[in-house]
Amino acid sequence: MTRLKLNELSRPIFFCDPAAGKRLAIKRVRARSAIVGITQDNYGRVFVLVAWAARCSTDALTDQIFAFNEQFRPRSFGIEANAMQSLYGDMVGREAKFRQFKVPILEVKQPTNVDKDWRIRTTLQPVIADGRLFIRAEHMELKQEIINFPMSATKDLIDALASAVKLLPVVHTRVEHDQELERRLMYLRETGAPAEYILQVARGAA
Repeated sequence: MTRLKLNELSRPIFFCDPAAGKRLAIKRVRARSAIVGITQDNYGRVFVLVAWAARCSTDALTDQIFAFNEQFRPRSFGIEANAMQSLYGDMVGREAKFRQFKVPILEVKQPTNVDKDWRIRTTLQPVIADGRLFIRAEHMELKQEIINFPMSATKDLIDALASAVKLLPVVHTRVEHDQELERRLMYLRETGAPAEYILQVARGAA
């Protein structure tokens, strides 16, 4: 089994979906707050680092955000900012400043005119269908939400995962890079470029 090198992975992206302000179709199930952290490699594969969800106080949620931020140093930490949730994002920003924490908070407003299940499906389906989503064995709750989607009683984790995936920077994968290099080398060969120059181009792109 090939081990990934840290320099092959991008800086993590985290997303927090706070319970405050959520509306549940199943009224008997109290909403959970959820945090998902992911990273990706040069092939565009997505690796789940954190899949955490709990019914907890806003203070406990804020402490969890700061703990993950300290542990993983993410590129950005998205927080859903629809309706009353926007007040929570502002509070986290003020608390981080007060504690002198550097948290790359990014308030994210989800489109209210788009069905939530459709948004999740269209974001994750290409990643899952291409076999580019990797989830650790211990992330059982996230796996179950994916397997049972859209019929699962909770969708906190899969929603946070989809939101985190949307925040990933667009990368040219290594496969795309190799294909582009091969096309360039083929062009040089067909146009009669010197072999030494072709070799220099190939080495320079390695």
